[in-house]
Order: sequence, then structure tokens, then C-alpha cells
Amino acid sequence: MKGILNYLKLIIFLLMVIQETPSMGQDDQPIIDLSDKFLARIYTVTKLNSLEIENLRTDDVIQHLPNGGTNLGLGFNYKRLGLGIAVGLPRNSESQRKFGKTRRLDIQGSIYGKTIGGEAFLQHYKGYYNSNPEDFLDWNQDTRPQLPSMEVWSVGLVGFYIFNSKKYSYRAAFVKDEIQNKSSGSFLAGIFGNLDESSTDNGFIPEEYPDSIKVNVNVKKFSNIATGISLGYAYNLIIRKKILAGIALLPGFGFQNTTYETLSDERVNKNQAAAQLQVRAALGYEHKYFFINITGSVNWRSIELNPYNFNLSTEQFRLILGKRF
Repeated sequence: MKGILNYLKLIIFLLMVIQETPSMGQDDQPIIDLSDKFLARIYTVTKLNSLEIENLRTDDVIQHLPNGGTNLGLGFNYKRLGLGIAVGLPRNSESQRKFGKTRRLDIQGSIYGKTIGGEAFLQHYKGYYNSNPEDFLDWNQDTRPQLPSMEVWSVGLVGFYIFNSKKYSYRAAFVKDEIQNKSSGSFLAGIFGNLDESSTDNGFIPEEYPDSIKVNVNVKKFSNIATGISLGYAYNLIIRKKILAGIALLPGFGFQNTTYETLSDERVNKNQAAAQLQVRAALGYEHKYFFINITGSVNWRSIELNPYNFNLSTEQFRLILGKRF
């Protein structure tokens, strides 16, 4: 998150120093379609898959994260077709010493039309660390407790319908091959489906933690399938036809089936209500010759294994510099 805040500061600074340029015209149209122009972009992207174990009785939270990394990518869009390829920047040995090694496969994609949108992800992470030992231990080391055997598989799909597509553009905020001239929003409705699986050799609590916590979180593996419907709202705020600040909230509710194994190899299956929240945000600036855009997306979902919630999060943050030809 510190990196994203730094990106925001950079954009605010650029907005202060860049001179005003003429409007791109066609002011009478709510949305300008620029998909016939070739759009090239260079970007940085950070992706994560995190797990929080929340004690429902005390509100204590144990947070596990992969050793994160930033990727540098190139991409293009032309006539509704888009492609981006990013390569990971190398992580130094000091980072691996403090946070451990993480192996990852992370594919995230999206399709946005005028009225229908869809997003999907496939993630496999192995090797996590506990980011908040100070909340539970007298911890004064510069390293973090590590769970090298912990792995997470996550597959997800969200589809939605945009009701006010004549005045609101999802693509203007998150693709940039359209321009929205006036502030407007739209209700969203859709469906979602998720598959999440996670396992460890010795449970989800690091060995440095006291036995009292290890015994209470008596889980070493779980699998969860969730489906449901989503109802939400999206809005783009347009400032002087050059700055766009957009947000889309899409909470979902449905049904999920959970199977988990305890440390003593007992297998438990349960059905329960499913809930998830998808949040996407964008902040962009339109210059005569280029555009800058910051986007972020987070998909939160929760699995109750009483007295704990296992909260999973799929996250993606981008800083984009692009130009239309």
C-alpha cells in the first residue's frame, strides 16, 4: 500500500505542474469512443493473494502475505482487443531473508463492453509470511515468521450488467479507450463464482506463536466453492474534462460449500452463506498527447470456520502511462 500512496502523490504533483491543454472536442457527447485508435501503454503492476485469520470472539487478526513483487509491462488496445505482458522485477536476497520465498502464478483478465463486463483471475501462491507478529508476540526481529509450505489456489469470475451505459463508461475509467465528458454513474448487477483452496504442512499459525493460538486455529487445509449474485454501483467524477476519479462497488451474496481438515486429520464439510466485495478504483489525467492512470482492484471474500473467519483477498494495482495513435 505504501507504493500505491507514493503513486498517488506522484500523480497529484504532475497534475499541479502540467499546463492546461485544449479539450479533445466533441463536448456535446456524454461518451467519446476512441477504440478505433491504437492505444499503447507502459505500466507497473503489483498483484497479491493474501489470507487473514480473524478471531470472531476477540477481533484479533493474523495476516499472511506472499513476498510481494512489482512487474513492469507493455500493452496495447485496438478495436476492443487488448493485450498486456509484464515481467517481474527481481527481488533481492535481503527481501527473501526477511519475508521468505514465494512462487507464484497470477493471471488476471477482463472484458468490458458498453453494457456487459466480466473479470476473471487464476492464482497459485506458495510461500507466505506473517506480517503482524507484534500483535501477538514480543517480536523485535527484522524478519517475519514464515510459512514456506503454505499455498493458496484461487479461481474467480465476475460478470455484470451496466444499466446506464449511455452516460457512464466503465472503459473510460479502467481501459482508457473511451472518454466520459460529464460526471455520471450506473447501477450494476451480475453473478460471481469462486474456488479457493489452501493448505499447510503444520497449520496456518507459525511455529513462533504460542500453543494456545495454534490449538484454537485447528485447521491445516480447506477448500471452498462459492456462487451468488452481485448488486452494486459505479460512478465517475469528471473534473474539467481532464481528471477522472472513478469507483465501482460490487458486493455479492450467495451460497458456499466448505470442506476443511483439522490438524488431527478430521474432515468436516459445511454449507453456509457466501459474501464477497469487489472494489475497483481509478484516478486518471488526460493530456493532449498522453494519459496517466492509476487503477486498483480488490476482491474480498470470507469463509467462516467458527470461531474464526478465513478472509481471502485478491488484489491488483497499476500505474499506467499511455498514448493513443
